[in-house]
Amino acid sequence: MNPIAKYFLSRLAIIAVVAVPLMFFLNVLNALAIGLLASLVIGFTLLRRQQMAMIDHIDAASRRRREEKRQLRAELAGDDA
Repeated sequence: MNPIAKYFLSRLAIIAVVAVPLMFFLNVLNALAIGLLASLVIGFTLLRRQQMAMIDHIDAASRRRREEKRQLRAELAGDDA
């Protein structure tokens, strides 16, 4: 599974786990706000490995696109790269 999607779904699951029980006692928007804040705090510790995998995935894609762009520019300029 894509690390970005995995991280997003994990963060969404944390919001749901916190917000759904609170919806029985609080307004829906308040429960979602508390779930979002809890997700931020809990995510820093529990999702650290997934966050690093997501960053590595994005960084690799960025490096690949930068290299492709460099090669394309070299070909358009007539250089043998």
